[in-house]
Amino acid sequence: MTAPEEDEHRRLVLMRHAKAEHESSPDENRRLSPRGRRDARAAGVLLAEHGDVPALVLVSTAQRTRDTWDAVRDGIVSASAGSQESEAWFDRSLYDSGPPAVVELLCAVESRVPSVLVIGHNPTISVVASALSDGQAEPALEEAVSEGMSTAALAFFDVPVDWVDLNAHVLRLTHVEVPRG
Repeated sequence: MTAPEEDEHRRLVLMRHAKAEHESSPDENRRLSPRGRRDARAAGVLLAEHGDVPALVLVSTAQRTRDTWDAVRDGIVSASAGSQESEAWFDRSLYDSGPPAVVELLCAVESRVPSVLVIGHNPTISVVASALSDGQAEPALEEAVSEGMSTAALAFFDVPVDWVDLNAHVLRLTHVEVPRG
């Protein structure tokens, strides 16, 4: 395993998409509800205010996750005066391939990338959060991810290894936020 250099700090944020409309066919085309748009924007504001603007965002190709990213980005821009840009990758495997696909995508991230936000779906996001956690966080935090993250919830992790070395039970869950707009 390759540890980051002393001055490097990596951050992973896993996010369940914001609240979506119930009616739409096919499922992949469901859009965010008005509440979902507000909550996702609030998530972006929270990320900017806490200095957790991601360098890279991995987004499912489903419409509700794309809408979530659009609203998160709007919140980041409004809270940071538009000074910070994030690169976004859209990948279908985040919609239909499950937890191993999330880890595989994260392992493909270049080592120079300091922070990643993944916007996906449950149960996948909660399963990945539980699997990656080293289990050393406060029990309430571990429970918050293991019992299923609510819409727009964000789970924050310190990443003590290079992305390519990401593995189960190596990341420290530092906090969970459920922004509401």
